[in-house]
Amino acid sequence: MSWFEFVPVFAAALVLMIGVGAPIAAAVRLRGIAFVGVAIGSTVAAIGISSVVAPWLGLSWSVLVPLGLSLVVALVLLPFRRRLTIAPSPGGRNEWGRPFLVQSLAVVLGSTLTLLWIAPQFGAPDDPAQSYDTLFHLNAVQWILDNGNASPTAMSMTTPGRTSGFYPTLWHAIVAIVVQLTGASVVVATNAVALVVASVVWTVACVFLARVLFGRAPFHAVLVGGLSAVFGAFPAMLLWFGVLYPNLLAVSLLPLALGLLTALVQRRSMLGLRPVALALTAAWVIGGMTLAHPNALFSLFVLTIPLVVYAVVRTIRRAAPERRAIVAVAAVTAAAVLLAIEAFAFTRATTGDNGWLPTRNFPAAIREALTNGPIDLGYAWVVSAFMLIGLVVAVRRPRLRWAVAAYLLGVLLYAVAIAWPTGPFRTAITGAWYNDSYRLAALTPVLAIPFAALGAVRVARWAVRGIRLGRDRSRRIGLPALATMILVSLLAIGVPYATTVIDSGRFLADRYRLDDDSVMLTDEEAAFLGRIGDLVPEDAVIAGNPWNGSSLVYAYTGVRTVFPHVGGAYPGEYWALAEGLAEGGDEACAAARDLGVTHVLDFGDQFIFDEDRRAEKYPGLTELDGGAALTLVASEGELVLYEVDCD
Repeated sequence: MSWFEFVPVFAAALVLMIGVGAPIAAAVRLRGIAFVGVAIGSTVAAIGISSVVAPWLGLSWSVLVPLGLSLVVALVLLPFRRRLTIAPSPGGRNEWGRPFLVQSLAVVLGSTLTLLWIAPQFGAPDDPAQSYDTLFHLNAVQWILDNGNASPTAMSMTTPGRTSGFYPTLWHAIVAIVVQLTGASVVVATNAVALVVASVVWTVACVFLARVLFGRAPFHAVLVGGLSAVFGAFPAMLLWFGVLYPNLLAVSLLPLALGLLTALVQRRSMLGLRPVALALTAAWVIGGMTLAHPNALFSLFVLTIPLVVYAVVRTIRRAAPERRAIVAVAAVTAAAVLLAIEAFAFTRATTGDNGWLPTRNFPAAIREALTNGPIDLGYAWVVSAFMLIGLVVAVRRPRLRWAVAAYLLGVLLYAVAIAWPTGPFRTAITGAWYNDSYRLAALTPVLAIPFAALGAVRVARWAVRGIRLGRDRSRRIGLPALATMILVSLLAIGVPYATTVIDSGRFLADRYRLDDDSVMLTDEEAAFLGRIGDLVPEDAVIAGNPWNGSSLVYAYTGVRTVFPHVGGAYPGEYWALAEGLAEGGDEACAAARDLGVTHVLDFGDQFIFDEDRRAEKYPGLTELDGGAALTLVASEGELVLYEVDCD
C-alpha cells in the first residue's frame, strides 16, 4: 500500500478521534484549543465507556455506539449550560480568534514534524511492528470485529474458557471502528491510529497544557507544539518498545488531564467553565484515559501530588483569618484522605513483575532523565539546557512550582525503575508500571516540554532586552525581536529534532523493517498469508507456533487461529495439540477435533526472540515434515500449510 492510498485511512482516524467527542465539547461551550482537546478526550471516554455498556444493551460494536453515547451526554448537558459555563464578556478576547490561530499553527507544526520522521520509519503503511505485543494487538482487533464486542471485561481471546476478566481494549475498539469505516486492513488501521495519536492527539494535549500553564502567550504555544516532536522518550519509544499501543494512547492524553486539573485547582476561568464543570470534564477525560490504560491514572496520581499540596496551601492562605484554623484542618484532612485513597489504589494495582531488572546506578539514571536521554537514547543536550533554564524560571513563579516538583517526581520514578535494586521498595514505587523503565521514561516529556519552551522564551528575552515578545498588545514586535524568536525556535526545536530523528529513528526503522530477516513476520511470510484465504474454507481454524508469526493469519485474513498470542492461559488440550499433532497421537487428534482445528501453518523456527524457551513448547506445530495427521495443501520455501486429517 502506498502512502497516498493511506491518506484517507489516516483522515478517517483523525476525524473519528475528534468528531465523536465534539458534541460534548460543544455542549459546554468550549472554545479554541480547549474545544479540540476536550473533544479528543471525550471521544476516548465515549468509546471506552460505550464499549463496556454496549454488550449489556445487546449492541454490536460500531461507531454508532460511542457516537450515540456522546450525543446523549451532550443533550443531558445542554439544559445546564448556563450553570456550567461562563459566558464570554463583551469585548473580551475570543478563544476562536488569534489565540486559536496560533495554537492551530503550533499543532500543525508539531504534528507535521512528528509525521515527517516517524511515518517513513514504518516502511510502508501495511508493515506491522516486529515485536512481542504486536501479535496480540493486531489479533485483538480482529477478535472484536468478529465478536462485535469491544468490552475490556470480555477480551477472552487468549484466555479460552474464561467468561470475564479485564484488559484495556479501548485502543483496539478505536482501530476496529477505523477498519469498519474504511475497509482498511487491521495492520493499516493500526498504523493510522498510531500515527494520529502520536502526532495530533499528543500535540493537541501538549498545546492545551501550555494554554493552562502560560495563558495565551503565542511564542510559548508555538514552541510547545514544535517541541512535542523532539523527545525520543515519547511518542517514539512506545512505538518501538512493546509495542505498547494502549500506553501510547493513555500517555498522549496525560497533558490534557493534567491541564484540566490545574485549571480546576487554580480556578482558571479562561476555559469558560465553572469549577463544577471543570471537575466533571476532568473526571470524564480521566475516566477515558484510565480505560485506555490504567497505569496512566497512577501516573496522574504521582504528577498531581504537588498540585494537591498547592491546593491545600492556596486554600489556607485565602481563608479569612478567623476561619483559617478550621479551613486548614479541613483542607489537610481532605488531602490526606485523597492521598490515602490513591495509596490504597497503588497497593491494589502493584505487581511484583521484575521482568525489567535495574541496569544503571542511581546517579546515572538521574542524569539520563535530566538530559532526556533515557535507556539507550543519546543525551539531548540542547533541549535539556532549555528545559533546565525553564525549571529555574518556573521555581520563581508560585503557580508553576508544583509543576517543577511534579517533573522531579517523574524523574525519580524513572530512576527507581531502572536503578534501584529489586525488592519491596522498588515494587512499591514502580510496580504499577510493572517496574518497567520504558513506560516511566515516556512520562518525562509531559512536563519537560513546557519547561523547555519556558526556557527558550527566557533565552529569547535575554537576547532582546525590554521586548515582551507579543504579550503586550500595545507594542509591536520589532524585526530584532522577531528574528530572535525565529533563531531561538530553530535552535530549541530544529537541533533536537535532527538528533532525535537520527537517534530514535534507528530503533523505529528496525522495529518496522519487513524483509527476509524480520524477527516476527518476513515479507515472504506476509505474501504467503495473503494466499491463505483462497486455500482454506471460511470456517477453517488454523494452528501454528505463535512465536514464528504464523498466528498473524487471524489479523491478516480473519481465519481463526488456536494460539493468537505468544502469551495466554491456554487449557491442557491446547498444549496436547501443540506438542503432538505432527505425530498424530490420539490425545492430540482428540484436541484437534474438540477445538475444530482444520489446518496447520508452519513458518519454521525464526522466532520473535532469538532465545526464548517458550517458543519450544510447540514441537507438534513447528518445522514439520508431514506426518500421519497432516496433508500438504501449499508450500513456498520453508512456509507450509497442512490440512489436519486425524481420521
